[in-house]
Amino acid sequence: IFDAFISLEPDLAAHILALRLQWIGIALVPAAMVHLSDALLATTGLPSRGRRRRIVRVLYAIGTLFAAGAALTDLVVIPELSTGTIFLRAMPLFWVYAAYFLGANIFAFINVQRARLRCLTRSTQRRMAYLQAAFLTPALGLFPFSAFLFPPGEEASLSVLTLVNIGNLIIVFMLIFLSYPLSFFGSDQPDRVVKVELLRFLLRGPGTGLLALAAIVLTVDASRILGLMGEDFLVLAGVGLVLLWQWTIALALPWLEKWLVY
Repeated sequence: IFDAFISLEPDLAAHILALRLQWIGIALVPAAMVHLSDALLATTGLPSRGRRRRIVRVLYAIGTLFAAGAALTDLVVIPELSTGTIFLRAMPLFWVYAAYFLGANIFAFINVQRARLRCLTRSTQRRMAYLQAAFLTPALGLFPFSAFLFPPGEEASLSVLTLVNIGNLIIVFMLIFLSYPLSFFGSDQPDRVVKVELLRFLLRGPGTGLLALAAIVLTVDASRILGLMGEDFLVLAGVGLVLLWQWTIALALPWLEKWLVY
């Protein structure tokens, strides 16, 4: 959300505020990963007896402190203007956050490994292996490497932007890949039903959002389309594309379900 807001080129104060508020997610992701790993371990018949639950709560509290520190102070990161672009630079407490991030993700990965070893059937072992392979990708993708990795003035270079975009694409695919095994754990429905529901969600949810975003990007900067200004054509393009996509899904779903599921 904040990335989309920043792409609209707000004024300096709003840009800095959006960058700082991004740390709400960045700071809480490690605790969320531990929370997810604890839930996976519980599905294998080993619920928390209190210790893991307390660790999750402590990690959420620490993440909240880092989020507040990044949003309200300059102790974690500080805004810096470089080559006409605003970035957040690492401050001393950033390295404390890095240690918290590393420790939480190692603990989460160990929990998933324990859950994998406790799986009894080949299918659940296979799905847990898929999950473990991609488990840390979202967290690593959200870690703010740009705060210390790239030299000043190089954040907007072609090589850096290419690397960032490749990383974002990998994260998107890994999130989709993660959603597949996670859909089965804790569900009492047959596997085929779970697969069909996941397919419908991906097409009607993220698929619709992606097409709407493409319509905005392709029309908002256009001078004229079918005799209309690009901004005036945007509403028609967005609504028309969403409706056409929903109709296409309704026609294609029976074939896709037969090919991919049944």
